[in-house]
Amino acid sequence: MTKFDFLSDLQKPWHYMDVDRVLATLESSAEGLSYVNARQRLRFLGANKLPRSRPIGKVLLQPFLDPLTYILLSAAIFLQWNGAEGWALILVGGLHGVIGVAIALWSIKTREKVSRDRLQRRQHTPSNSVIVLRDREEMEIPSRDLVLGDILVLKEGDRPNVDLRVLETSEDLRINQTNLGGEAICTKQADLTFEEKTPPLECSNMIYAGTEVSSGTAKGIVIATSRFTQEQAALIKEKPFSVMHSELRQLRQVWIGLLLLVTTTAIGFAWQRSITINAMTAAALIVSTYPQNLLRIATQVQLFGMRDLAKQRIWARFPSTLDAIARVTKIVPIVESDVVLSFDNLSRAGIEWRGLIRASEDDAEAFSRVIGIETHSYFEAPQERIRQWQGERLKSAQAVAVIGNDVEDIPLLRTADVGICDRTCCKELQDSAGLILPKEDFHYLPIAILEGRAIFDRLQRIALLTASSSFTLAILTLMDTAAGFSIPPLQLIWVGAIATPLVAFPLILEPTHENLLLQPAYRFQTMLRPSNYLRILLAVTATITAISAVFWLKYQGQAALFSEARSMAFITLGFSQIFHACAIARRSVFGNLPLLLSISFVSICQIVFVQFPWFSDLMATIPLSGIEWAIAILSATAVFWVQELIKTG
Repeated sequence: MTKFDFLSDLQKPWHYMDVDRVLATLESSAEGLSYVNARQRLRFLGANKLPRSRPIGKVLLQPFLDPLTYILLSAAIFLQWNGAEGWALILVGGLHGVIGVAIALWSIKTREKVSRDRLQRRQHTPSNSVIVLRDREEMEIPSRDLVLGDILVLKEGDRPNVDLRVLETSEDLRINQTNLGGEAICTKQADLTFEEKTPPLECSNMIYAGTEVSSGTAKGIVIATSRFTQEQAALIKEKPFSVMHSELRQLRQVWIGLLLLVTTTAIGFAWQRSITINAMTAAALIVSTYPQNLLRIATQVQLFGMRDLAKQRIWARFPSTLDAIARVTKIVPIVESDVVLSFDNLSRAGIEWRGLIRASEDDAEAFSRVIGIETHSYFEAPQERIRQWQGERLKSAQAVAVIGNDVEDIPLLRTADVGICDRTCCKELQDSAGLILPKEDFHYLPIAILEGRAIFDRLQRIALLTASSSFTLAILTLMDTAAGFSIPPLQLIWVGAIATPLVAFPLILEPTHENLLLQPAYRFQTMLRPSNYLRILLAVTATITAISAVFWLKYQGQAALFSEARSMAFITLGFSQIFHACAIARRSVFGNLPLLLSISFVSICQIVFVQFPWFSDLMATIPLSGIEWAIAILSATAVFWVQELIKTG
């Protein structure tokens, strides 16, 4: 233990304590810390600054900290010891681990690129130096050197980057808390205490990071720094994950549930028929159908969208902003009575314009008749009006966007699903918005909406392809085991864990398709809609039907033809993933170089695994004739034609 271990527990109700107790808890005094003590605390706590990105060392160590890594390793060693292909599990697990680390590092670099390209907002920038009491004297230090227990002196215009418990105030002290969603004018008093569960912004004995001293002076003791401030906690709580991430998590839970059911059933069938490799088949099924790195890919796709918007000088503050803007069905600008509006007609995209005007309700009705959109008075309970528009969506995931231009609009921007302002607005308003336009021009909105929809569309198509492949492999394994056969585990691993991700990943690199802005809004509300479940069901049914037809027409109960039938089924299964990717791609194969390369690689591997002796022995296949290849590949196109029929419908 060290003498500063008491500083490790930061979760204390400081607003509940009186001044003397706060000073005693932090082992400080009203005269400030000594210079030596402050330097020692700085070495113990670290600098008062936010980390720019996740440390690369933690990213590299992440696979080794995951319990699933050691479960997979143990299973692979056990299976290899018992004569199965345990080495394949280690190889695939290591491959996906490397891919996961690569995507994480890629995300860090993309995030840094977006940060460099984002808007340079210079107004009201917090000062790099602050005034503190050290050894009973005021001295100026860099803000990064602030530590817990420091006595900070604030004056008009200061914007602290730490949380403070107020010690002294002048009579004219006023704090602007709009950046945190509070009131524009707040008074503070040192001698007050509040109940432990009092909301932070209602504690008038606290000054939080991100607020601004509008007038007066104050002294306060530092009780939180860097990422532990109320501002950072509110930011994380407000924008944790997008709806898209939540839906992918739900889809992953469905995957896992189905895998457990199928694996348990298959092991039961195999046990009854004394199949010796049932454990390897079960392990291969789990590895080949578990959605590896899907959430990381979703984050990277959203960062790509932020990067593309930044190139057009549109800044999305959070990845989740692009998810919300894709689901927008109502856009509500806050306008003045003498403004001249010019906006795009987005009715074909299922998006309606509503308005709030800084005028009376009668003037709002007259304004509404002139411009042709529903408009209401800004002064008649605007937050309730926005909640009413949000309530019209019932349980759907539709979103409402509000465009503000004044500091008074901050509560409305925070109430909306997407708060929007432009670069000329004050910093407080920009900090409360999720999307910042380069200037006050509504014509930038279709660009942002199109990018949000493109991100949703890419991830939806990847999820559909991956889910269809996983469910197909699971059902095939169950059917194969029930029929008394044993599907080769390496075939499962190749198709599910390697071939399908290879042809799915290029879909996220496709350019934005302009036609997405003309599609109805309901298609971008949720991935978990019935039509997507139907598409998965039809794709799985078409693939399994094609594989079953190829296998049984060749096999016909003759043991001598079993190996040929299984080889043809393997070809049909592998090429079905290729044709499925071609069917759901927005551009032709020849216009998408990454997809073309992936398809070529998978096709060559399929040929090698069947026609070349050593590889055919490894994959439990035998060489086939040209006619057999043609039949197997043509059968694999079934899923392609099903997807084309869905598009036509």
